[in-house]
Amino acid sequence: MELTIEEQYLYQALAELAYAITLADDDVSSTEIEMFRVAVQDTMGEAQSIALAHLERINKQPHHQRDLQASYAIALKLIDENKKALNRVLIRKFVYVLEKVASVMGVSEAERKIIDKFENDVLSIHAKKKSEIHQLTPEEANLYSTIGQLAYVVAKADNVLTKEEKDMFRKVVKEKLGEFDWLAEERFKVIDDMMILDVAHTYEHAIYLIKKNIKALTAEVIQKFQFVMEEVAKVSGISKEEAKWIDRFKNDVFEIYHHK
Repeated sequence: MELTIEEQYLYQALAELAYAITLADDDVSSTEIEMFRVAVQDTMGEAQSIALAHLERINKQPHHQRDLQASYAIALKLIDENKKALNRVLIRKFVYVLEKVASVMGVSEAERKIIDKFENDVLSIHAKKKSEIHQLTPEEANLYSTIGQLAYVVAKADNVLTKEEKDMFRKVVKEKLGEFDWLAEERFKVIDDMMILDVAHTYEHAIYLIKKNIKALTAEVIQKFQFVMEEVAKVSGISKEEAKWIDRFKNDVFEIYHHK
């Protein structure tokens, strides 16, 4: 799975945070470093190499340059600057890794304070990210997210989700949604990370969300839905299964819009 630049920086931030946890007791043990390796391997998939490489770089710093507050501040700065790729699933994974690292010697009071502070701080960053879509109504934002869900349905219709399809998805949502492309990208990535295989259920839930946010449904938004779905399907040639879901969507969304 190809990571965006923002995601890569977030995984570097995780390494900084884990390092801050190890510094909470004024020492960095090899056991803590090893637990970090195990935890990121459990949760981060291919992204583990980025976090591990960054941890190795900062762990080579001379002892006198190691500073808990500085490491924590660097991590929060990275997260804030790259919050476009931040979502609640990733936040939960980060907390899990930090708690695993802290558990090696027993979670100390200092470590617990850092983890709690991180959770509060990063949730504030996530809330800040959401507030920055003030140009959109809540209904519009929900529909833009749903574009990612329907694109996933089309991409997985033939049970194969290729790198080319993911790349095309990112390209077309950027073209159609501009600065709000992350709304669709976040939904797509969460569903992909959860490895949801029930395409029919994913589609029905998307239709439910469209009905729920019908207030913001316009002909322009429908065109954006269709364009993204069709462009993703075209990557490998539109298969019968992909065409089936696209046609079904056109019929369903027409009925919804017609009865608005």
